[in-house]
Amino acid sequence: MRNPLFRPRAVVAAGTAAVLALGVAACGDSGESSADLTWWHISNQDPLMSLFQEFADDFEAANDLTMDVQPIENQAFKDRMGTAAQSGDMPDIFHTWGGGVLAEQAEAGLVKDLTGQLDCIDQINPIALEPYTIDGKLYGLPFDAGVVGFWYNMDLFAQAGIEQPPATWDEFLAAVEALKAADITPIALAGADKWPGHFYWTYLSMRLAGLDGLEAAADAGDFSDPAFVQAGQMLAELAAMEPFQEGFESTVYAEADGQAAIMGEGLAAMELMGQWAPQAQRDNSGTEGPENLGFFPFPSVEGGVGTTTEFLGGGNGYAVAADAPDSALDFLCDFMAPENYSRAVAEGNLTPVAADPASVAPEMSEDTQKVVDALAGATGTQLYLDQAYPPAIGGVINDATEGLLLGQVTPEDFVAMVNEAWAAEQ
Repeated sequence: MRNPLFRPRAVVAAGTAAVLALGVAACGDSGESSADLTWWHISNQDPLMSLFQEFADDFEAANDLTMDVQPIENQAFKDRMGTAAQSGDMPDIFHTWGGGVLAEQAEAGLVKDLTGQLDCIDQINPIALEPYTIDGKLYGLPFDAGVVGFWYNMDLFAQAGIEQPPATWDEFLAAVEALKAADITPIALAGADKWPGHFYWTYLSMRLAGLDGLEAAADAGDFSDPAFVQAGQMLAELAAMEPFQEGFESTVYAEADGQAAIMGEGLAAMELMGQWAPQAQRDNSGTEGPENLGFFPFPSVEGGVGTTTEFLGGGNGYAVAADAPDSALDFLCDFMAPENYSRAVAEGNLTPVAADPASVAPEMSEDTQKVVDALAGATGTQLYLDQAYPPAIGGVINDATEGLLLGQVTPEDFVAMVNEAWAAEQ
């Protein structure tokens, strides 16, 4: 039976040598700490940063132990985790998106098999466990799940005379032209972080080849199908329209002048981002965000076999180091205890992964409800490629997308780079 939320994707098994290439070395970064438990997470903005510290403080007091809690910006976290994997010195509890990265960590013996080890597992919707399940074993616990789509400022769309969200790629390009004509920046993009850009190529590939086509390419390690070249051509054509804010190539996602802040301050009309976007807009801009924030799926592409009910998506979870003490497992279940998790869902606008969502989120925000509705109508989803595929592959896709957006890589070069990376993995 196909999983309606996260369909299985090709996960390439790799040994320790591959894990040693997970990231860039950064002096002083390791999981070492004098505390009883170390916890690395990416919620480095309030309200969740303070709330998570409160969870840790309460757990310390209740269990007579100490916790070293480190909130880390997304890209910096990925770099530090690469260093930790290289040294084999992992934090006890750390953020994970599942997929190929987690699979390589599991293959290298760096993460704990959580199968049958968590008393709270029955609280979680089994569908949400799929990205963290590898060869039938559970290696992570999700706390949030959702999809990527266009979040848009309804007021700016109205100013540009756009009466409804674009449903097709041609309509989308027309909307970009209308926004530019109205002197409105159409799209906010964190080009320096690379991963936000890869959403575009992935979605265009999904719309052209469909999820089955994307899966077949990953299974074969061969993206030579014309659909993937066409996806690059279409993204290059979009980039040539100059739809992004000035200086996008040096913009990061989560900073005061980053992609999320640009959207929060109403300086761009839309961004292609996941379920966390509305909260990130508020957190990074210091504002309440756009008063009228809408959401629409990535448009359809004429002639493509994919549909707008197929979403790029994923969630957020936590994994545990292989040598972590049992108290790490206790903390995960404490985190997911209804009295704590309901606060995280409400204050952080998380999309709940509870088996009974009403038990932790009796009243969802309008933004969260938009994502829940999208999930409810989804006919299939694809985990972010830089997490679904082994790190060496995902990294090349991110790098190639950056090159495509900057006009430094051709669509044909893009496919060649990805194919070469797959060949090196085999």
